[in-house]
Amino acid sequence: MFYLLNKKKAYESDDDVALNYYEKAYLYKGPNFIYNPIIAMILRAKAHGNIEIEKNIYKNKRGEEKVEYILKNLKESGLSLGEKKLFETLFSLEDGASISTRQMDKLRRTEADNYNKKFNDFIYFLEDEMMKKRLYTREKNTFKIFIAFVVYSILFFVGIVTVYNERFFGIASIVLSLFFYAYLIKSFSKMTDLGNKKFIELENLEERLKAGRGSSEEDFLAALGFGLKYEITKDICQKLHDKAYETYLDEDFYKTFKTALVGDHLLVRN
Repeated sequence: MFYLLNKKKAYESDDDVALNYYEKAYLYKGPNFIYNPIIAMILRAKAHGNIEIEKNIYKNKRGEEKVEYILKNLKESGLSLGEKKLFETLFSLEDGASISTRQMDKLRRTEADNYNKKFNDFIYFLEDEMMKKRLYTREKNTFKIFIAFVVYSILFFVGIVTVYNERFFGIASIVLSLFFYAYLIKSFSKMTDLGNKKFIELENLEERLKAGRGSSEEDFLAALGFGLKYEITKDICQKLHDKAYETYLDEDFYKTFKTALVGDHLLVRN
């Protein structure tokens, strides 16, 4: 039975796969924190001359000064498929020529269904890429879940009955049922063996970045995509000595984009 329940979907090859910075962030942090790799993707596009970012100060209805950033003049040459998909999503929110954080924030609040659908489509695109690289699987676990529930129920019921009849070894049956169920639920993860291997590598990468050993563009984008503390990403950014990334050091940049994308909440798939 354990063999049946633990049998994994076979793949033709377990060879390693290369992940770019936003794929690393998506695999490691999942869709609920997608705003961090999105911000990293915008920054990289700006640094490589694929997009212009203009900072603008405006006054709201109460006369308060506010900051917005405008994305414009997109050049797709050299962008990856994921980066192209992101900017297709962003520019589809308005007229396609430009999009500002102010517009995104307004659409997020006033047209939530349409706004979330567009970003859900982007998330599904990334998930499909994970599957193409054999990091996720759509293998259905209905039968496994049924078997797990039956075995868990039997063990738990036997444990309850024996304890009720003052046969306290039934406690062991209850504990065993809980461990068994937890073990099975863990095995239902849609992440493949290769995905788990990459996940461990990303854990090690995160620890290296937290220890202050990041110094490259890839390290900076990974740290930003992982949502590490500003002090860490700032330190790596400064080590780059690249004026193209100085936009990130503007204290308004990250918080303005994060608020525009998700407000005080997270982007969650419907």
